[in-house]
Amino acid sequence: MMMKLDFDQLKDVAERAISTYVQSVVGLIVASGMTDLDLSTMKMIAVSAAPAALSILKSYAASILPIGDASGSLVKTSADPAELPED
Repeated sequence: MMMKLDFDQLKDVAERAISTYVQSVVGLIVASGMTDLDLSTMKMIAVSAAPAALSILKSYAASILPIGDASGSLVKTSADPAELPED
């Protein structure tokens, strides 16, 4: 049985994947400047696709599994008002 994401969940997964990709590219650029990591720009862009792909898989799984809430997060990101402590 294939579970589908609604539009908000799809936007959430896409945002997480794009953020992971950009962070990976920037991290590799910074690391290559501080070490002898000699990667071309194209290799950095290609290597950064792997963490982004893993982010998509994790976010999709978190969205459809009964873990957390219906977002791409593994933790519950929105609290039920009845569960909030009283002031």
